[in-house]
Amino acid sequence: MVGQPITALARGLKVLEVLSRANGAMGNGQLARATGLPPSTVSRLTDSLVQLGYLRQSQESGAYVLTPKNLRLGYPVLANLPIAGRAQKAIDALADETGMTTALAVRDDLHVAFLVVSRPRRARAVPLSVGGRLPISVSAAGIAFLRSMTEPMKGRATTAVRKDLTQRGQPVEDFDRRLTEPESRAYVSLRSWHSDVGGVATAFHAGGELYALSLVAYTEELQRTDIDGSLVPLLLETTDELAD
Repeated sequence: MVGQPITALARGLKVLEVLSRANGAMGNGQLARATGLPPSTVSRLTDSLVQLGYLRQSQESGAYVLTPKNLRLGYPVLANLPIAGRAQKAIDALADETGMTTALAVRDDLHVAFLVVSRPRRARAVPLSVGGRLPISVSAAGIAFLRSMTEPMKGRATTAVRKDLTQRGQPVEDFDRRLTEPESRAYVSLRSWHSDVGGVATAFHAGGELYALSLVAYTEELQRTDIDGSLVPLLLETTDELAD
């Protein structure tokens, strides 16, 4: 029988998760609103996390940011994924051949997280980093994930994304439109998460896990490219190499 999670631990992890998605430092009040926890609880948690070395508090503003100690939790996870090591060479080759940033991603709750990233050897390439995350609802990789999932997992994930968009006041209609676009082996997204950036992605299984492989470039470059004729075949050739 599976027991209930330890409340204090679950709440502390929730604070860390919120800060991992933040664009900057957050104070206790902001963290309380973002987590739905009482301010007094958040204050105790941030104090403990500072003492443990996972948060740093600004002396000027009193707000909190994550410390590098959190990397001890993240990087070993990435390093121990069997696909990560063998994927790097294939992803480097794809980036060099297409001239576009290439990324291998896995689903992380309502986001996709990048496990392996390769930037081509040219100045104007979209900057992505290992450990970076994008919302499922606006990324080519995220939509590719959802379209490749089977029920009932797909239904639960889709409902969770819609609920999150509604809570944040974001349009659900755009997300629904992306899901209902004609099916193909690769999903193309333009101007979804950034007005100047687009992506082409497809999902595949390896080692019992679902991954997404993306080519990411500036929108104007993708619009000049024969996506179906040149990019998609190269993308599929790489996923075939990585898949079980």
